[in-house]
Amino acid sequence: MIKGGPRLAVVIDGGTATVTRDAPPRAYDCRIVAAPTTFLLVSFRRTPIWKAVASGRMRAGGRKPWLAMRLGRLIAGP
Repeated sequence: MIKGGPRLAVVIDGGTATVTRDAPPRAYDCRIVAAPTTFLLVSFRRTPIWKAVASGRMRAGGRKPWLAMRLGRLIAGP
């Protein structure tokens, strides 16, 4: 979830990502809450995820929060 924005669900299955806006609540393996600019910087590998978490601008939760560490590898950069 991007703070102040819509709730997005990204489901990755077999190397294919499906994004759903305003997805119904369900038990996801990993839930990421982030400031919009921080999310983009981490996604495009411009800032390390540990720095975003340490500064409080990004947090992960759910059953498998360690999956958030894969974020930069799952999103293709420009």
